[in-house]
Amino acid sequence: MTFIAISILTAVFITMYLYLIRTHTMASEAERIYAEAAQERLEPILDPRGRDILVNNTGGVGVVIKYLVGLDYSGRTAEISDLPEPIAIPAGGSVRLVDGVNCTFPNGKLYLLTERGNMFEAIPGWISFQLGVDPESIELGNGSTATITLILKAVLLRTPENGTVLIVAQPDACQMTTTTTRTYIGSLSYKNATITAGRAAYVATHYRCPLPFLCIPVATVTHVVDPLKVTVITSIGLNRTTINATMAEGFVERPSPDTITFTTKTKTTITIPITIHARTLDYWDENAECFIWFRVLNATSGSRLAEAGLRVEAAP
Repeated sequence: MTFIAISILTAVFITMYLYLIRTHTMASEAERIYAEAAQERLEPILDPRGRDILVNNTGGVGVVIKYLVGLDYSGRTAEISDLPEPIAIPAGGSVRLVDGVNCTFPNGKLYLLTERGNMFEAIPGWISFQLGVDPESIELGNGSTATITLILKAVLLRTPENGTVLIVAQPDACQMTTTTTRTYIGSLSYKNATITAGRAAYVATHYRCPLPFLCIPVATVTHVVDPLKVTVITSIGLNRTTINATMAEGFVERPSPDTITFTTKTKTTITIPITIHARTLDYWDENAECFIWFRVLNATSGSRLAEAGLRVEAAP
């Protein structure tokens, strides 16, 4: 820690000393500079999408950034990186340091050191969402409902340009599988008989089979013959075939999405009641279980900001 303190104090002293020499500062001017230093206010924010640093000047004076200072408390080391050139930010202005100006981020904290000797900590992440589900598990019977509560914790460290988020549910994994057995006529066989020197009558029913497993009677005809010799069908044999059909069907309705808009810097917790509906199915598997995933998405880019899972068990 002694090395870290000496490194930081040395950097601050050198920065202030060079600034005073550059401006040929006398005692009265030094007082003015110290007063201006007291008005410096920076909000450096590490963008979670990359290594960029967004710096907002919220103070009453312009600020010039000279160094990036990294502190690694675990290794008790400090890293002071020169910027390629000083970066000036007017009062009320902001600037984005692309890729951290090629600074290696330490496993600790990152500070911005100004020309007047002030240090400002860079806060990781300008936006943070945490999503929870209460309760974490529910039971659903055939055609029943259950109510849960989504708990969204949001932290926005600056006013978002587009603070609209979308909360969607994905119950695609909630499936029930059933197997049905169907039998249809595979083939026919028949036998002939011969009638001679007589009068005979028989009734024949004609069938139409639109599907392999479905035959419909379409007409019944009585045949009367008076020949010297005629051949008729005396018996018919049916060969039946059995097939098994497997079908998967979702047993949970998809909840409607919710939209939330944030218009300012905030730290808030939002609760959202959600009703989960089970479908009414002819077949119901009491052993089925699954997870419904609720996700918080950026409404503009579609990127995922947070997610939480709800366990669903089928009930009798």
